[in-house]
Amino acid sequence: MKYLMQFGIIIGFSLVGEVLHAVIPLPVPSSVWGMVLLFILLCLKVIKLEQVEDAADFLLSIMTVMFVPVGASLIESFPAIRDNIIGIFVIIIVSTIVCFFTTGKVAQAIINKKSNASEENKNA
Repeated sequence: MKYLMQFGIIIGFSLVGEVLHAVIPLPVPSSVWGMVLLFILLCLKVIKLEQVEDAADFLLSIMTVMFVPVGASLIESFPAIRDNIIGIFVIIIVSTIVCFFTTGKVAQAIINKKSNASEENKNA
């Protein structure tokens, strides 16, 4: 019953995301609306992590399986993208490098901030 409730909460946010996507005229996918709203409510502690943690862990563990249909569709549409394949690979490589760099810098900044805060608490 616990898992059904957790999946229900996540699906509820997906439904709210669908409604927001239909109401707000921005080019943001409904899944992003729902997950951003869930993230905000988790940060504000309106929803506790324990209320969605197990279902979210399960969904993360099967996430790679969810990309199989997308990969199959991409293989089917290869003739349509054949002419642009080099540009697509360049974009993928550059965006991956930028994402790695940005993620590393943000993580380092967070680690430094936590380290500085803990040093200040020790000195106080």
